[in-house]
Amino acid sequence: MSDRSLDDLRREIDDIDNAMHDLLMRRADVVAHVAGAKGIAKRGDLPIRPAREAAMLRRLAARHRGPFPFEALARMWQEMIAAFTQLQNQYNIAVFADDEHASMWDLARDQFGAQTPITAYPNTRETLNQISQGNAAVAVLPLPTEKNAYPWWTALCVQDAPKVIMRLPFSGVGNVRGEKMEALAVAHLDGEPTGRDRTLLVIETADTLSRAALTEMLNKAKLSPSFIVSAEASGWMHLVELKEFLEPNDTRLDHLGMRDAVQRTHIIGYYADIIQKSDFVKINS
Repeated sequence: MSDRSLDDLRREIDDIDNAMHDLLMRRADVVAHVAGAKGIAKRGDLPIRPAREAAMLRRLAARHRGPFPFEALARMWQEMIAAFTQLQNQYNIAVFADDEHASMWDLARDQFGAQTPITAYPNTRETLNQISQGNAAVAVLPLPTEKNAYPWWTALCVQDAPKVIMRLPFSGVGNVRGEKMEALAVAHLDGEPTGRDRTLLVIETADTLSRAALTEMLNKAKLSPSFIVSAEASGWMHLVELKEFLEPNDTRLDHLGMRDAVQRTHIIGYYADIIQKSDFVKINS
């Protein structure tokens, strides 16, 4: 190709751009028919499907080759997916973003698209309440960690509460304002396994338990925890990330509930394992 003129190469790029545009318009037409067949807009359903999005991006990661950065491709794909879901049925996003969590807005924008309406709220309670009030379909909240232990997740342990549906960023983070953070998205959606998933389990105890004691208890129940964050709330509530998709009727939960220290357990959501560098191949040639 090195002997071709610059004008020829530019014309080929224009042809490729036109072909890509044609495919996007064709995809939009198909998506409109899918939405109609499902009756999504008529019922007011939330059109996002986190498990399908995760599978789609993993498939692209596995086949990616060449110098074009996969992170850039993933960002483009997420923007495209967000636009197509808005075509099926429009929905709003509520995000917690105070002065110390400015990057939360950027995480929400990157995941749900620049065209999706996003509103920031100054505290986690108000952000989460937007779902029950019908002002937003999805709430984006900070990932609970030892450093960032906002106990908003305790509100997901009641009947008919929304659930965690994804972890952000799923495929790498771009430029964000302030400190880079991770987040969880919450909505009224049932979890679907992707083959590589995490479960968020809350364990209620009357008394505080050390991380070592909780880990030992979970291991005896043949459950493998990844992180544990605790909060005091009419006793103690311990948030555990499990390295699998744990069904609500799994007998290991019964075994865990037989422990004297445990009062109740709650599965408060699932999310697909985020894409790591090892999931895609970059050949700089």
